[in-house]
Amino acid sequence: MIELDDIDTLLDVLGNETRRRILQLLADEPRYFIQLSKDLGVSQQAVLKHLEVLERHGFISSYESESEYAAPKRKYFQLDKSCMLAIGITRDAVEFVFRDLSPHIDEESAEQRELRSTSREVAQLEKEADVVKKLNASDKLLKEINSKLSELTQMEISLLRLKQRITKVAHEAIRESFEDELHRQILYETLGEEKQPDIDELSATLDTREKEISAALRVLKQRLSSS
Repeated sequence: MIELDDIDTLLDVLGNETRRRILQLLADEPRYFIQLSKDLGVSQQAVLKHLEVLERHGFISSYESESEYAAPKRKYFQLDKSCMLAIGITRDAVEFVFRDLSPHIDEESAEQRELRSTSREVAQLEKEADVVKKLNASDKLLKEINSKLSELTQMEISLLRLKQRITKVAHEAIRESFEDELHRQILYETLGEEKQPDIDELSATLDTREKEISAALRVLKQRLSSS
């Protein structure tokens, strides 16, 4: 995961419709900026500025290739980042999650057991030389993966709804039972977290001195353990 500041940058970059359209076009195939300008119906100067922003933040990269005609080399742009951004907003919770989808060395060993068969098919697809077989296999695998993703999305939505109900109950209990604002803020921040509260992180997040955070945590620990 990346830091909140990076998510802010991500949202700022992707908040522009033209930049999103550029990414969608480059997802199909690399293009040079004159092509992009024609496809988008946007001036070449404007497209270049958007390309500079996307390249500066690592979303795309560029390379030069020979032209089909008797002309100088052309500069092509291609996607250069694999990531996913998820945003969840409910009445009692706001969550921004960024995941890097770049392949890792240990990706094969970390795959879930039910995906190993699909992974082997993908490996065979990558070696396939026949274009027709390659496209048919790609179509089949993409349909299977899209179906699995749809199932996972529905499961995630169901879990998030349960999370929302639980968070609502917990937040109401915090508001009703804790008069001290700092105590409430700490409980909001640490509720459901797997790791133990970090005093330095809480101090920075809540803009409160570490000494006050430490004292508040002691009070909360004593009160919650005696309940």
